[in-house]
Amino acid sequence: MPKQQEDILISIVVASVFFILIGSFLLLLVFVFLRRQRKNKEEKEEMKNRFEQTLLKTQLEIQEQAFAYMSQEIHDNIGQVLSLARLNLNTFGAIVTEEKINQTDDLLGKAIKDLRDLSHNLQNNRIHNIGIIESIRQLLASLEKTGQFETSFHTSDNFHILDANTDIILYWMTQEIINNIIKHASANTIDVEINSESDKSSIRISDNGIGFDTILLQEERPGIGFQNIINRAKMINATVDVKSAPGSGTTITLHINHKSPVA
Repeated sequence: MPKQQEDILISIVVASVFFILIGSFLLLLVFVFLRRQRKNKEEKEEMKNRFEQTLLKTQLEIQEQAFAYMSQEIHDNIGQVLSLARLNLNTFGAIVTEEKINQTDDLLGKAIKDLRDLSHNLQNNRIHNIGIIESIRQLLASLEKTGQFETSFHTSDNFHILDANTDIILYWMTQEIINNIIKHASANTIDVEINSESDKSSIRISDNGIGFDTILLQEERPGIGFQNIINRAKMINATVDVKSAPGSGTTITLHINHKSPVA
């Protein structure tokens, strides 16, 4: 075989092997890309399902706590008011004074107002309807009514959440933190502050209670309530910052990035 033909044949073989390798490499890249794309899609779907399950669980927990609160309100407040109104009615004799009538009318008016407020609280999608700010405001007002806590609430005018469902989870987290204060902090003041910027927001809940050593959160397994707060923060692209010391109260800040957690 002439030298020239041999060189051409070698060149063809080398080129063929080269293109085969290139083709195999491209096929491998396509395979890896498709596999990674499928995995990302599965992870995204799993994240979406987890978010929906978390949202549903949160809604049920809020509903359960709301019903417990309403039950107590009916028993402790409305029930007592109606009992007083009944006592007033029983004292009516042959002579009914205007003062007695006015007292009874005031008591019945208060009972009607309290029942109206409770009926508003029973409306579906209440947090969606009135927003997280008003929901927190009403939560703190309920604490004030007990006479055991002093509360303050400050919020920036431009506070907003991009995803309405995030409101529900944020409200639950705030409510859970406040419940922990009530149960464990031995506090009598609770302060809530909401701040917002163009790309992030924060909710800060502070108390003047006994506090604790935050190292315990790292050395020991957090309680179920606090662990749930951390898990739900991840679902809405938020972080939880805890500052506390024995005898110095506790401040917990929820930092929220304005980015949708799931598509």
